[in-house]
Amino acid sequence: MLMVLSRRSLVKSVAAASLAAGCPSGLRLGFAAAAQTSPVLLFVMMRGGMDGLNLVAPSDDANLIAARPAGLRLLNSGTGAALPLANGPSGNDWRLHPNATALKTLYDAGQLAFIHAAGNPASSRSHFQMQAFVENGVADAVTLGHTNGWIARYGLATGLGAQDFALLSAEPTLPPSMMGAPMSISLPTPSQFNAGSKARTAFLQAAYDTASGTLGAQGRTALTAVGAFASASQGFTQTSGLYGTDSLSQALSVVSEMIKLNVGLQVAEVEFNPWDTHFDQQPRFANNVTTLSAALGAFMTDVARYNLKVTAVAMSEFGRRVKSNASGGTDHGHGNVMMVMGSGVKGGKIYGQWRGLDPSVLDLGDVPVTTDYRSVLAEVIGHSRGNFPATLFPGFTPAAPLGLFAS
Repeated sequence: MLMVLSRRSLVKSVAAASLAAGCPSGLRLGFAAAAQTSPVLLFVMMRGGMDGLNLVAPSDDANLIAARPAGLRLLNSGTGAALPLANGPSGNDWRLHPNATALKTLYDAGQLAFIHAAGNPASSRSHFQMQAFVENGVADAVTLGHTNGWIARYGLATGLGAQDFALLSAEPTLPPSMMGAPMSISLPTPSQFNAGSKARTAFLQAAYDTASGTLGAQGRTALTAVGAFASASQGFTQTSGLYGTDSLSQALSVVSEMIKLNVGLQVAEVEFNPWDTHFDQQPRFANNVTTLSAALGAFMTDVARYNLKVTAVAMSEFGRRVKSNASGGTDHGHGNVMMVMGSGVKGGKIYGQWRGLDPSVLDLGDVPVTTDYRSVLAEVIGHSRGNFPATLFPGFTPAAPLGLFAS
């Protein structure tokens, strides 16, 4: 499959018949005449419930020290000490996981902001339900049953949902956030976005040129998109040696490639999993942080080289419990940490209302959600995209901006 325009679209049929073939001779991704100047919003979904207290936390909080062994905390001294962060939301010694060196560089450069105690206010601790809530921009099952993805709604409200390449997932399948927009695209490998040989392309063109109805129209749309992409992509070579071979790095490489090709990308989503660390969390979490930090650092370095206006938001469906379990891990929690980075961000600061970790302020043993993630998204969208559709999050009114961006 080379792309998904929607569940109702022709592309599944076209792809099955012809578009899954390899690139024809001479067709490789190319660089457009000039990289795009319009801003791009990137949404990074960290699936599985990332432990925000193991990524960014007050290292000297007595309640956290009592609740977890040293391997599941951020230490402020000795071997493996975590990275210090200025401008925390309290007077504590705030630290960042020691493997997140690239994120630390972005933070110190004022290009990365953290928002702690953030998330979806829904009380569920189910991966499946909370991921569905987050990707649909809702907080209850009733509203969920009447909505499509929040990125799809944004595309429909702004007209982007009907434009080629405007809404893109760099994953093998279309995420729920993009379901409902007619022209949302799933494109994990740009080199596969073609119709095969010249003969096959000519055959399909002739067939769909004379076909009537929806099938003919969608076939012509798909082939037009393939042709436009081929024209824009002649001679391009992606930045070599910058991205790793892991799935997140490769997905971010695809996003940067599509931005550089100037084919109209406006909103993109990538994902990274698994973060479900019920057991043996210390080594697994450390490896994930290494990958996350390096991949995001490479991406931000890449887009900065071309002075591209990209704002990225990263979050998970929920955090983990404050107290660790008996298996060397942590169980499903609630409030978590979000990251906002990129163009115009007033970084180098941890935002949000932090109430501490005293048992009296916790939410059933979890970090409480004091900042609704939809308020963060509303602020990011308003800045990076220049507009925020009032109907984007049904039944929800965003809180006052946190001040994440320079005026």
